[in-house]
Amino acid sequence: MNKYKNICSIVPIGLSIEKRKIFKIKWGIGKIKILIWSQMHGNETTGTKSMFDIFNFFLKEHNCNLVQFLKKSLTILFIPMLNPDGSEIFKRRNAINVDLNRDAIRLQSPEIQILFKEIEKNKPNILFNLHDQRSIYNVGYQNFNPAILSFLSPSISMNKNVYSKSRKKSMGIINFITKELYKILPDIGSIGRFSDKLYPTAIGDRLQQLGYPCILIESGNYPKDFQKKIIRKYSTLSIIAGIYFISYNKVEDLERNYKSYFSIPENKNILLDKIYRKVQIQKNKNKFLVDIGLMNFEKIDLMKKNLTFFTKIVDIGDLSNFFSYEEFIVTGKKFYGEKGKSFPEIGNIEYFKIL
Repeated sequence: MNKYKNICSIVPIGLSIEKRKIFKIKWGIGKIKILIWSQMHGNETTGTKSMFDIFNFFLKEHNCNLVQFLKKSLTILFIPMLNPDGSEIFKRRNAINVDLNRDAIRLQSPEIQILFKEIEKNKPNILFNLHDQRSIYNVGYQNFNPAILSFLSPSISMNKNVYSKSRKKSMGIINFITKELYKILPDIGSIGRFSDKLYPTAIGDRLQQLGYPCILIESGNYPKDFQKKIIRKYSTLSIIAGIYFISYNKVEDLERNYKSYFSIPENKNILLDKIYRKVQIQKNKNKFLVDIGLMNFEKIDLMKKNLTFFTKIVDIGDLSNFFSYEEFIVTGKKFYGEKGKSFPEIGNIEYFKIL
């Protein structure tokens, strides 16, 4: 943060349960107020990195016309790490194991109290809520097409056909962002729309109900991009596209074309990280041909501050309705597990061989 103290105001706005500081970074002098926060879930870091990519852009290009225009039009408030206790140990929840994204009604967590206090104090026109999503989401049913990014304008009612003024605005902004990003997407991957099922205790749903247009950005996945360096770029560009759209429109005009939001295809939970297709397994004297599906899981070494991945079996059977980042068609080849096992089990780490 110190790198950007000459272009931003940086102030602590409260403490987490374990007394770590939560910071607010303020940039711009414009009338339109935007609040962006990240790492509500401590192990979802891409949005935070994207924020600092934006600060870096503002610093390096401070004289360019776009940055000057944004600076005069907007006041942007950033909370880069809402859950510093979870972030410290790379854990989703906070220090008392509460999911901050399900504390919008009781407001038990000091971290969420801080967020709501800042919103009440500053009355922002638009909110951006930054998250990471798992690698399980595909865009469409037709082919391997991982969600690079997913967007959500949270619901305000169990009736999905109810659209408040705030929701129409966030839908309109998302529609613009998506159209811009479609121009620069890579050959593999696309943009999805996250499920708009109502979660009454979720932060975005609650704030949308209170009249604050809320845009939820889920940083997705791309093949072999385990550190999300490619994904981070698209996350950054999506925020810049969003704030640009907001900066040159009247707030009341943001809902233009909001219905096009529904042309963004919905995410489908049909992706695995790896599939071995038609493996021969054996139980007693009986032989079977099955698909074996695996997912990557993160492992953090807190001493070395090092993140690694391991892969384990999550499904066995007919997985013909699933796509995967890595696929091996091994028709009839045999499964050889640890200690001579001839059939796999859910939860097995990938120490087996297929020969």
